[in-house]
Amino acid sequence: MPGSDRPTVLVVGAGINGAALARELVLAGCNVVVADDHDIAAGTTAWSTRLIHGGLRYLEYGEVSLVRESLAERARLVRLAPHLVAPLPFYLPVQGRWGGVAAAAARIVGWERLARRWSGPHGRGSIAVGLGLSLYDLLSGGGWPRHRRVRPGTAGLPAVDTTRFPRGQVYVDAQLRFPERFTVELLVDAAAAAAAAGRSCRILPHTAVRIGSDATVDLEDRAGHGERMAVDAVVNVTGAWVDAALAGPLRGLEADGRLVGGTKGSHLVIDSAPLHAALAGHGVYAEAADGRPVFVLPFGPRLVLVGTTDIPWQGDPWEARAEPPEIAYLLAAAGRLFPDHAPTADDVVQHYCGVRPLPAGGRGTPAGITRRHMLVRHPRAALPAWSIVGGKLTTCRSLAESAAREILAALGRKVEGNSRDRPLPGAPAAGGTAALVAATRAGLIAAGVAAGDGLEAAAERTVAVFGALAPAAVAGGPVPGPALLPATHLPAAVVRYCVRREWARSLADLVERRLMLLFDSPLHRTTLDGVAAVLAAERGGGEADEVGPLVVDLERRYGKRVIDDRQPDRRG
Repeated sequence: MPGSDRPTVLVVGAGINGAALARELVLAGCNVVVADDHDIAAGTTAWSTRLIHGGLRYLEYGEVSLVRESLAERARLVRLAPHLVAPLPFYLPVQGRWGGVAAAAARIVGWERLARRWSGPHGRGSIAVGLGLSLYDLLSGGGWPRHRRVRPGTAGLPAVDTTRFPRGQVYVDAQLRFPERFTVELLVDAAAAAAAAGRSCRILPHTAVRIGSDATVDLEDRAGHGERMAVDAVVNVTGAWVDAALAGPLRGLEADGRLVGGTKGSHLVIDSAPLHAALAGHGVYAEAADGRPVFVLPFGPRLVLVGTTDIPWQGDPWEARAEPPEIAYLLAAAGRLFPDHAPTADDVVQHYCGVRPLPAGGRGTPAGITRRHMLVRHPRAALPAWSIVGGKLTTCRSLAESAAREILAALGRKVEGNSRDRPLPGAPAAGGTAALVAATRAGLIAAGVAAGDGLEAAAERTVAVFGALAPAAVAGGPVPGPALLPATHLPAAVVRYCVRREWARSLADLVERRLMLLFDSPLHRTTLDGVAAVLAAERGGGEADEVGPLVVDLERRYGKRVIDDRQPDRRG
């Protein structure tokens, strides 16, 4: 509390940046309260391209220091969260040889209009790409694979159209398949670190915040339970909602002008075995017909992720949707690369769209707006207060470290620690994944999963979602109903764990951001019913009423159709 030995900082927003900041502040020596009027990682975090990368194209815009920072964080996150962040080789197909050299030079010095004029019809050629990748290698430092030129059509490479793209290069970045899980683990670790150090860390999803001009903070959860508290500082980390928060519940922070000028990016999730096989375990980073960058990525054992668009957006970020022209654009971009395996609209099992919280007032094209984060002080607020603008998945930890340093300096405190070498809770220890699967298997047997029910598959899937937390996630014995969630190999016991230990409050929290069932293809109605039944047992009933509305909402927001596999009642 204010005036105590430890400052209390309120972090408004539980996306990846807010969660990383909360963890960093705890490690630095603060008490922390994290509040979000929605769920953890429910906004832009969940609607990203799910990559941990340096940002190869940022080099063209002179963002060398940002790329260097991002590449250092890429290596760190692969080391500290290997269960969630994994290296991924990328194939970069090229049409010509000299294209893009002059345009890249113009962009580096800030002449975007001239760069667009000098951009040729065939995009960046092998010379420009090779120079960019060489600098990328240099900025990566030692210990990371270097790029290499390859011969298109060679076995083991993506089956990209070699007629259109007769040259190619391979480099390595990383993929964060489930940033939702990463964010939850940041908060799990923040709470654990606070408990170990005798500090306080309260995590309050689904809780509205209102700050008055007298610096009082009012909190109210969905059930209408409220409290008033005092804090030493406030940080607005609401991402694309920064301005809306400052104009509404955080108006007491006295902000000047608009801070965010977002662009929306749409993505497609495609279920196509031929396209997945054609990727040969690589991501493909290429240019669409209009020169915009596009990614075609393996997304688990059978799905493919295609993104993204970059369209200015002024509305409510919750209302951003992947519109039919964007879906057609992304399908065409993938088909241009893989004409023999071109996906169709029927292959799109879902889509999603998020608004990037980019700084307002950026010049040039949306792609040219900096992805660097900014910590903006609100000097007229009644207490120390800041908003965070920008940032990306890759730099969430370094953003948090630099922000915590400035916040503690303003509070007259020294930084006591940081997260530079601290693994996430799910990171496997000695013995690796095999030891985790074995330990999880034992817990599943105690939870009532029999060998004939797919015990091994259940252990492997639980470890894939929870990492080193998997044995704890299945501990505690059986839950009411089937031991496995229907139509899955996911144990029902993990629902109980997510409710008790990971702040899940609703069926959507569990399906979309804890168990990652949203990306099951297909997703079955009986699965949702099974999750709702365990949730009802934990929360006291009523959750079954959420299934129907969630089915409607998944189709409305993501184009995700839930398969109704319920058996008709033949009794009587």
